[in-house]
Amino acid sequence: MAVVGRSIDPLARLLRVKPEAFAPNNAWALTGRRLVRNAIARERPDVVVATSPPPSALFATASVAGNTPFVADVRDLWAGNPYYDRGSRVLASLEGRALSGTAAVVTVTEGCRVNLLALHPELKARLRVFPNGFDPTLLGRRLPIASRGDRPATLIHAGALYGDRAPQALLNALARPEMQGRVQLQLLGAVDGKTRTMVKDLPEVDVTISAPIPWDGAIERVLAADVAVVINAPETGGDMALPTKLYEALALGRPVLALARAGSDTARLLEHFGLQAGVADPGDARSIAAAIERLLADPPPPVPPEALAEFDRDRIAARYAALLDEVATRSSNATSSGTTFSRR
Repeated sequence: MAVVGRSIDPLARLLRVKPEAFAPNNAWALTGRRLVRNAIARERPDVVVATSPPPSALFATASVAGNTPFVADVRDLWAGNPYYDRGSRVLASLEGRALSGTAAVVTVTEGCRVNLLALHPELKARLRVFPNGFDPTLLGRRLPIASRGDRPATLIHAGALYGDRAPQALLNALARPEMQGRVQLQLLGAVDGKTRTMVKDLPEVDVTISAPIPWDGAIERVLAADVAVVINAPETGGDMALPTKLYEALALGRPVLALARAGSDTARLLEHFGLQAGVADPGDARSIAAAIERLLADPPPPVPPEALAEFDRDRIAARYAALLDEVATRSSNATSSGTTFSRR
């Protein structure tokens, strides 16, 4: 995509979009139609749920759902997301046509909800927010925050690093004189070449890069670390992101270093829990170093389990199931009364 993106970027700029908006997986919007149509005919579902990203599943389903109720689960925005969009109406128009036929639309943060309504105000009555949340078993795996003694503190970022979601400012923070010898950074997950180059260019920073591992192993690594790191770059839609890794770190009781702008969904959530000491500007090395200093000097206590209850994934699943029941019942009632189910 990086190679193709460079060649088509001039055209993309004219359309006021980014090349990533038309990644090859979007072709499934056409090639997937037959598969979705056949699955609906075979399974005769009460409701069809299409998840995005990529948006191809949304487009493919919208074109063939017919009278079957259709729920769009928009977990990351396409239109209005700075990773894909440069302010054009092209993506909003395409997305709006697909969403117009939905019985309900689900998204994951308040920021996503606000942005979706700004582009598609007609969705207001159909739009629900169900956050990513955490596996409730994590609450039982909490461990006390251990004394470090003289050993360096361990920071861990578990997850992919790519594009503008990069650790450059974090690495620069760790390279500052006051951080030397005090912190070891672990990057666990898919790391792009750009990030590897950044690490190589700062040999004075203690960094280890590990390949992705199964979820349970990653959880153990986060639990063993002193601080969990979340990087939400605004250029990749981070202002309206609340990633699963953030909820998991809170459930495990780990201190969180969140590289997120003031006013972002991540900053607001941590401020709500009194954890603003760990929030730092994602592009400001000095701000990041200061946040690390605060977390190491005075680690915040874990958020009480009852305060995290609304992000318990079992409870979120129950709310989602209730929505699907509501959609299915509405459709069934419309059919039994002799009317045609309307997805407008």
